[in-house]
Order: sequence, then structure tokens, then C-alpha cells
Amino acid sequence: MTNQNDVSEPVVKTIKIRLPKWVRCPSCCQRQPFKKERENWKMVKDISLNKTKILKVQTVYAKCLNPECSLNSFALRGKFERYQRATSRLKVEAVASLIEDNSTLPRVAQRLNRSFNTTGSKSAIDRWKHEEASKYKFEEIIPHLKFSGILCFDEYKPKRSKTYDLIASDAISNKILYIDNVPSLYYTPKFRAGGIARGHIEDFIRKLKELGIIPYAVIIDLATAYPKQVREVYPDVIIQFDYFHVVQEIQRCIRNAIVDFRTKLSQPDMSEERSEIWQYKWKLLKNMDNWTVKDHRVIEELIFYYRGTIIEKILIFKEQIRDIFDNSKSKLEAYHKRHLLSRETYWQDSYHLTKIVKFISSRKFEYMITYLSHPKIPRAGNSEICIKVWRQMEKVRYGMSIQGRQDHLKLYQISKYLGGILSKT
Repeated sequence: MTNQNDVSEPVVKTIKIRLPKWVRCPSCCQRQPFKKERENWKMVKDISLNKTKILKVQTVYAKCLNPECSLNSFALRGKFERYQRATSRLKVEAVASLIEDNSTLPRVAQRLNRSFNTTGSKSAIDRWKHEEASKYKFEEIIPHLKFSGILCFDEYKPKRSKTYDLIASDAISNKILYIDNVPSLYYTPKFRAGGIARGHIEDFIRKLKELGIIPYAVIIDLATAYPKQVREVYPDVIIQFDYFHVVQEIQRCIRNAIVDFRTKLSQPDMSEERSEIWQYKWKLLKNMDNWTVKDHRVIEELIFYYRGTIIEKILIFKEQIRDIFDNSKSKLEAYHKRHLLSRETYWQDSYHLTKIVKFISSRKFEYMITYLSHPKIPRAGNSEICIKVWRQMEKVRYGMSIQGRQDHLKLYQISKYLGGILSKT
């Protein structure tokens, strides 16, 4: 029978340094014959699938023979760094678990103990991650990402943060390019991105330019500050308002119109109608292209029952809005269809539908339909998708500092976009 104590004993492997004939002092830079002064040993943890494995590493100190040198001796450490207590492959495995598996520090520490018969504290693993990230700079990584030329950026609020971050991405390849914190002009949950000062937005865009990101088109949300600040840095860039945010604004007004109509049905005998409208409100808001056979049947019934009400007007209005953005072949045609809609009278008694007409009649409409004259530019960006991906990384960590976010992004870019290898050439 095998002794249990023998199973738990670690495997110790001795790593000795090959002694050279000549050495060079790091202080006086004088080349001289090697003369040993002393040596010491330290224990370094390594990965092993069978038993706990420890490397007993030798450190030899050479005596400096130059009498004028201020350094009496210097260390010959071989492949191991000073104060190193874990092998490089152990660090690589720990960092890969954090980035590729989107795991947390406690889980990685448990995995090292369970699968590789070694240990690593949460603080040590976090230190390994930042040490690995400090080897790279965004200036080195971004040129390898092969930027398509169409830039998206948007603001988002990081987990457990009182300020906002701006996140930049590639609209074609869906790659996150850069992320940075922007100080808020004021902080209040009510005003969200309104707290970002114009100067901070411009500083972020200039930082993108310094990193080598030179777009010919930019897709942004409806914030008033964005177009002007983008033009300050990229004067000749083409601007497209993200169609996602355009539809979001229109849907918000339509939803408010439905809720307002439902609220007016306050008579006791209208309870069934109120329940019906509440039940089918999402079908009214749903994209017409995604209607099922059942949805078409329900909508026909709603039009028949609520003929002449805001419900029928909303469906007609949605079809005209859809025709402007989906079926127009040119900007001129889109402007003509918008003009025809503005001359209609059926929507004018509705505050919320009137608000939509004012919205698409504003100066922003020019940037809403840029894609009609530039077919290679998508009408919708991918900022919301990238923010969603990034939030998944933040969620398991209960938030990160701005330095932690940037370090994590650098390692994520190398791992996911570059296959784990960053060519220095």
C-alpha cells in the first residue's frame, strides 16, 4: 500500500546555473573573469498534473574585481527574475484563465490548486495580470488589429463607477479598440451622458488619433456634442448617427403615445381594453418585418376594433417611418418622403407623434441618412454590442479600476483578436 504522506510530499527539482568563465559587472560594465562570492537558493512553484512540484533554483553571486566599482558583487539568476516565486508557465496559465475563460481571481486560485497542484493567491494572480499587461502598449497593439476605417464610439457607465467611460470599436470587425475614463462635468443619474464635457470628448478622440486610428467614417449616437468634436479632430470624416439610437428615440415616443392612450381609458367599463392594449403593446412596437402570422392576425383585429384612435394612427405612422429609412434609395428620396409625412394631418393631434416628426425634421436628419449616399457605411454601429461584451467581463469582477480596465482590454485584444501572439515586427 502507498503511504498517504508520500503522496502529499512535493516533488522538488533542482535548477542550477551554468557558471560562465567571463562576466560583466552591471555597475562598472567591466568585463572580467568570473569569481564566485556566494550562492543562495529559493523555491519557485511550478505546474504539475500529478504531484505538487517545486523548483529549487540556485542564485550565484559573482564578485566584481574592479576596486573602483561601488558594487561588491552581483547576481547571476539565469531565466528566473528577482523575487520570482512562480514559473512563467504558471503565470501564463493564470492570466489565460482570467482573460480567455472570463474567470475571477478566486476561481483561478482554486483551479490552480485543484488541477495543477500549486497555489496562487488572489493578489499574486492580479499582480501577474498587470505585469503581463505592462509589457504591451496600445500603440503596439492597435496597428495589428487592421482597423477597417469605420469607427464607432459611445459612452457607458462602468460598474460601481460615478463617472463615464468612452469605448471605441471597429464597426466592421466588431473589435474593441480603446477605452478610457472621462471626468464628468457633473454627476447625477438623471442626466447620464449629459455630464461629459465637450473638451473631454475631444481629448478622447485626439487620443484615438495619437494611437493611429484614422477613420474615414464615424458612427455615433445622437449626442449633440459628438459631431462638432469629431470634426475638430477629423475635419473630413463622414458622420452617421447610429440607427439603433434613432429607432430607440422613435420607439420611446410611440410607447409613450400607447401608454397615454391607455391612461385615458379610465372608465370602469374599459378595463378589458386597457388590459388588451397593455398585453399587445410590444406587438405594436415590434418591427413589422419580424411579425409572425399570429402577430398579423392580432394587429388586424386591433386596427378593426380601435379604428380612428391613436392605435391605428401609430401603425400607419410606423409604416411611413419605416418607408423613409428602409425603402429610400437616395437622400433626395428620403427628404421627399419626410416632406410628405410632415404634410399629413392625422398625427398632429398626438403630442408624441408630433415629437417624432420634429425629431426627424431637425438638422440631425442629415446624419441619420448618411448611409444612403455611402453604401459601404453601415447605418447602425456596434457600440451597444461591444458594451454588452465588456459588461460581461465587468460583471464577474464587480467592476474594475480604469487601469484595470485598460490592462484587461490589452490582454483581451491580444488573446481574442491576435490569437495570443503580438508580433513585434
